[in-house]
Amino acid sequence: MSTRRVFLARSIAAVGATTVAYPRGQVLGAQEKNDRPRVAVVGVGYQPDAGNGKPRRGRGIAIALQAQKHADLVAVCDVDGVARDAVTGWVGKQHPETIADYRRIIDRDDIDAVLIGTPDHWHVKIAVEALRSGKDVYCEKPVTVTIDEGKLLRKVIGETGRVFQVGTQQRSEYESRFLTAIAMVRDGRIGKVRRVRCGIGSGRRGGPFATEPVPPKLDWNAWQGPAPVAQYIQQRCHRTFRFWYEYAGGQITDWGAHHVDIAQWAIGHESGGPVSIRGTADWNQTLDSRGMPRRDDTYSTPVDFSVTAEFNGGVEMVIDSSRNGITFEGQSGRFFVNRGTLEGIPVDQLADKPIAESSLRSLYGGSLPTTHMANFFDCMRTRRQPISDFSSHHRTLTTCHLANLTLRLDRPLRWDAESERVIDDDIANQLMTREYRQGFEIE
Repeated sequence: MSTRRVFLARSIAAVGATTVAYPRGQVLGAQEKNDRPRVAVVGVGYQPDAGNGKPRRGRGIAIALQAQKHADLVAVCDVDGVARDAVTGWVGKQHPETIADYRRIIDRDDIDAVLIGTPDHWHVKIAVEALRSGKDVYCEKPVTVTIDEGKLLRKVIGETGRVFQVGTQQRSEYESRFLTAIAMVRDGRIGKVRRVRCGIGSGRRGGPFATEPVPPKLDWNAWQGPAPVAQYIQQRCHRTFRFWYEYAGGQITDWGAHHVDIAQWAIGHESGGPVSIRGTADWNQTLDSRGMPRRDDTYSTPVDFSVTAEFNGGVEMVIDSSRNGITFEGQSGRFFVNRGTLEGIPVDQLADKPIAESSLRSLYGGSLPTTHMANFFDCMRTRRQPISDFSSHHRTLTTCHLANLTLRLDRPLRWDAESERVIDDDIANQLMTREYRQGFEIE
């Protein structure tokens, strides 16, 4: 699987094929300098490459973010000096400012959009501040680490009226396989849906890990940000941050953000949620009775798991660590879809009875699908809702967060999607939020 930074880079690169005029000052609200938006990136990524001893960095994003046919890259921010150094060597003719503190981007009036590729625990704070400063936002998934973060961000997006695109590229990319799958379900090609299985693969197994000296160019305090202070462990940082509850939600939110999103959209619950959820899991360590890790030197998210969510209408959704992809099962058939294939008897039948183009247009807001990043820039111009709106993403992640909660607490949960509360479970409701470290609160 590509890292989200690399995927973000590829999406932006594809945008370059289309040039769109952006009336500066009128739509974007920034200083009139040219007809293209000015963008900044927060979080470009760095990862050691064990193969050759050289840094495997987010250079793809640095190259692609030139977006010279579509946007101007004016600033790049990362708390890792190695990542910042890598960017300067790959931005071509453009000369963005490379900085360590994202607040310098928030304070600038000449930036129209912020693209966020940081670890998950930083997403909402940066997004809220960017939105309130009048900037549009593209944020990689999963956007939130708690349900209450999602409720807050949804409120701020509504208050500010800014464009917010989530990096759930399956809504746009992959030769429209996922859109076709959704259209097949909604067109009744498998009859009434009974069950959807979202296979998202296993989480990471590992630990205990040794503490190490902080790398000289990494601001470890800033990297931790809103999360609790911890000693530096290499596995806490960079790509494997997602397997620590302090920073993310493991495989369930990382891949679940993609597949649960498509599944809920297909069955018509993109604006709702399950009524109940239960599951079992295998862990790297034992959690306490309140679902909190007992150790700070071992991955704390589920390794192998199976979660079953019940939705109104009798649809059952299974989220487990099986083969990556989505299986839709109905009264009259079943089929499978992932990023590489769309297969099954109902798919074979498309040769004689294809999905109407109008069905795909309807799913994609009335137009034919384009690249995910192109959709974002187009919505900046038109002020329309992007294909990956935050409200539906919040509902997807609510299911994923509930999946983690039912595993962490080792008991079934009942969910009220209207009030967005767990029914009769105070501890579960308390885990819907988290306390931010002093100095890193969301204001």
